[in-house]
Amino acid sequence: MSRMTEEEFRQFALTGNLFRLIFQVGTPLAVFAVFNSMFSILDTMMASRIGTISVSTVAYFNQLRMILNAIGSGLITGSMILINRAYGAGSREKAGELMNTLVRLLCILSIFFVLLLPFVPSILRVIATPEEFIAEGTAYFRVLVISTILNYINLLYINMEKTRGRTRVIMTVNIISMVFKLGLTALFICVLEKGILWIAMATLITYALFAVYSLHNLTDRNSIFRIQPELIIHSRKGHAKDLVSISYPVAIEDSAFSLGKTVVNSIAAVYGAEMIGALSISNSISGLASNFENGFSDASSSIISQNYGAGLKGRTVKAYKANIAVTLCVSIVAIFLLFLILDPLISIFATSRNGLDTAFKEQIRRIFIFDVTSCLGIALNGAGMDFLLGLGRTRITLVLNFTRIFLLRIPVLLLLQRVITDGSAALGIMMMISNCGIALITTIICFHTAKSLKGLYTPPSSS
Repeated sequence: MSRMTEEEFRQFALTGNLFRLIFQVGTPLAVFAVFNSMFSILDTMMASRIGTISVSTVAYFNQLRMILNAIGSGLITGSMILINRAYGAGSREKAGELMNTLVRLLCILSIFFVLLLPFVPSILRVIATPEEFIAEGTAYFRVLVISTILNYINLLYINMEKTRGRTRVIMTVNIISMVFKLGLTALFICVLEKGILWIAMATLITYALFAVYSLHNLTDRNSIFRIQPELIIHSRKGHAKDLVSISYPVAIEDSAFSLGKTVVNSIAAVYGAEMIGALSISNSISGLASNFENGFSDASSSIISQNYGAGLKGRTVKAYKANIAVTLCVSIVAIFLLFLILDPLISIFATSRNGLDTAFKEQIRRIFIFDVTSCLGIALNGAGMDFLLGLGRTRITLVLNFTRIFLLRIPVLLLLQRVITDGSAALGIMMMISNCGIALITTIICFHTAKSLKGLYTPPSSS
């Protein structure tokens, strides 16, 4: 199939068969999501070859990095709601203006993070980071901050391509990046036997090269979404306020979600530093299934925004229902395949330079058995969150994510610690309760929201 122009894809998004649309846009995104999650898995896997403390250090600092990444990605995700609406409504000029205003906001955010680099050790102590983690991971984390800033460019490019339906490009570029990242990490850790700093260096180099490619495409003169320096400096009054207004709940919720994970890690530390690594590894393995299904769910967010922006509210509701069906089916398949390779996969993570740690392997397995059962809940919740995001209901998604972490996760873990002495079981049950519980709440809210739009719901026969 030849590549669609931006206008051709817009028409397809507004009139095409929804199941075909979600699969066509979502399949490359799902593959991309799996490979993207492999970045974290590879870091953890390579760190496990150094030792269990190193793998726990990497797990801890990756959660902190996700907080910084969430601020930028939240700004991009929220801004894309307005950009997609303008694109769906056929307003090319406004879509370009909004996109360049977003670039300016990302530049300001990046400068702020760079200014924080000299104060990293002090900041880590303020948030009660274990001293052994600070000693081994300060330089590692500084490099991750620079990598995160570069990744904002890549996330912006990825979202632009997703809006245009060019998700195969996203998949291809990320597979190439993944192979390159794998080669560099293996060279630094397995051949040269370097420390965890060089895991971060491999990420930095990969993101930097990806950013060069992203910038090349973001300056394409034929695109609505090209970067234009004059618009970055002199954007229309009110655009920045509009983007921040709709984006800040997304940025806060994503950051709070990552912060919540850090708090969970701190609570889990009472079971020993290795338990943090076991929880992270379990999340990474189950994440292969949940990220794959979320790729399809993520495809619907821009489709919903474009249809809602075009005034097709009935089709917007139908897109949400189609998304539920697709993600649940994909989730079941992904879980089944994951169980087929579970034992050798866990063994890889539990093997260091000193050999297989059978106790560590069993900790991972016990957490995972509970953790993976929540993938169906994650699928249902993801479909609902993307529906709400597509409608611009970012304040609702903020409340839902706070509920997930600060009501259904942290308090539940503290309660489970009082009644369950097995740390692996307590952590696994916590993940299952929080992920399935929030899925139920989100679905109830989404069906109520969909019902309010149903007055204009007249399903087109072609979809």
